[in-house]
Amino acid sequence: MTDSITISAEPLDGTRYRFLVSEPVHAIGPGAYRFVSQADAAGVPVAEAVLGVPGIVEVVLSDRGVEVEKNPSFEWCDLEEQVQYAIGTAIAGMNAPAPRESQAMDDDMMYDVVAEVFRREINPSVASHGGAVELIDVQDATVVLRMQGGCQGCGMANVTLRQGIEGSLKRALPSLKGIQDVTDHSAGSNPYFASQSK
Repeated sequence: MTDSITISAEPLDGTRYRFLVSEPVHAIGPGAYRFVSQADAAGVPVAEAVLGVPGIVEVVLSDRGVEVEKNPSFEWCDLEEQVQYAIGTAIAGMNAPAPRESQAMDDDMMYDVVAEVFRREINPSVASHGGAVELIDVQDATVVLRMQGGCQGCGMANVTLRQGIEGSLKRALPSLKGIQDVTDHSAGSNPYFASQSK
């Protein structure tokens, strides 16, 4: 997430919060858009990321920001920072430069590009949460990685993986087929966001 994105939160009632964001939260068009599932949110990065937070059941995107509804069994004190992180990560990905891949690349060439994206973008971002991401290999245009530190066992690891890491890599390498996380998240001893199991 970039430091230039500011997000403030205000409660609306016991289950709803509004997050006001300094950057546009979608490029769909004017008006408000409601999402209640990952299928609804497909292709809308902020909605996808926020719905990836355990306990979030609805997202409404508008010019005013992001309105979020939680499952009543979850507490805002556990969710607020996770939602802000998801919004910021998604917006940072939306604002990243367009890809410049112009030649066919083999796995070795892709490895070099991925290593540079990890060094320049991904690891500095996750380091702010006590994490790191290790590049293991690139096999058949698929990046194999392991999350460490605060990322290992983190309740937001999937959001970081899909919205942050995969998004950044696909912008740099449109021919990338995907990513494979080989992390044993159950062995994480100091996750940045604890997993919610309610």
